[in-house]
Amino acid sequence: MTRRILFLMLMISMVSCTTKNVLTGENSISDDTSYFTILHYGYPNIERLMLEEVISEKWNIKHKAAAGCVIDGRLKRKIDKENKKTYAAIEKRYGKDWKLRYEKDLEDAAMKQVDIMDILITNKPFRAELEKHNIEIDGVDKEVLQLNDPDTYEVEVYGFNSSNERVNCCTLHVNTKNKTVYLIK
Repeated sequence: MTRRILFLMLMISMVSCTTKNVLTGENSISDDTSYFTILHYGYPNIERLMLEEVISEKWNIKHKAAAGCVIDGRLKRKIDKENKKTYAAIEKRYGKDWKLRYEKDLEDAAMKQVDIMDILITNKPFRAELEKHNIEIDGVDKEVLQLNDPDTYEVEVYGFNSSNERVNCCTLHVNTKNKTVYLIK
């Protein structure tokens, strides 16, 4: 009997201590800065998801894959319903034209990615770092995070070795205005 009561209490505490408000897709942890979660299904657009990751801090929006390529109508309607609530909450916070401004930020992030790569390609210490880790310049993958200064980005550069394992190369701060690169790690 006591095991059942303890099990029931454990289940109640797990359900009541969720970290996400399912109705709005907004996180509710007190330390969190209230990220909105937009759900996706179908074949992912990897380039767009990478750009959305760059601007996610500014917009407090995270994207999550809710289903794969094969999806039934019921699940699709459920995801669309959740996203509709999330979009309403985002509109309440950022205004009616938030989608236009968000898309503009995505375009700007894409252009900044090109600027960052142009700066890195011509930087000799960066090329030396790539050689040290046996990464070819056309095999560079990177994760970009915008810092507090709108022209400064933290760039984590990595590649993959012959056995397809990730090789971390370096972390850089790139200023696109001054065209400077600072090696951090």
